Amino acid sequence: MGSTFSIIFIIVVGYIIYSLISRYIKNENSPIIATKARLSKKLADVQTNTDANGAISTSETLYLIYELDTGSEIKLIVNGRIYRNAPENEWGTLTFQGTRFIKFESISGVLEKI
Repeated sequence: MGSTFSIIFIIVVGYIIYSLISRYIKNENSPIIATKARLSKKLADVQTNTDANGAISTSETLYLIYELDTGSEIKLIVNGRIYRNAPENEWGTLTFQGTRFIKFESISGVLEKI
């Protein structure tokens, strides 16, 4: 039973590492794009897990969904500072690379990933 758990654990960890590396490579190979956009939604995805000992852990992924001037939408993962300070429903220039937020410039100022 212990070896089955070990194999499953290694597969899950391997998949997570593979997913992170794949997303990083995809973002690195994507062009940096600056376009007119408006922040249409802020989303917070909160995951709560309880382990076998009853310890509870939570993780939160923050997303900004921008409507581009072409009418399409893009969903970007951001940190808490960007999430809190992003002006909603304000048009400006969004700069991004793949799924990576770089900056948003509007009449409220410049919001930039540090």
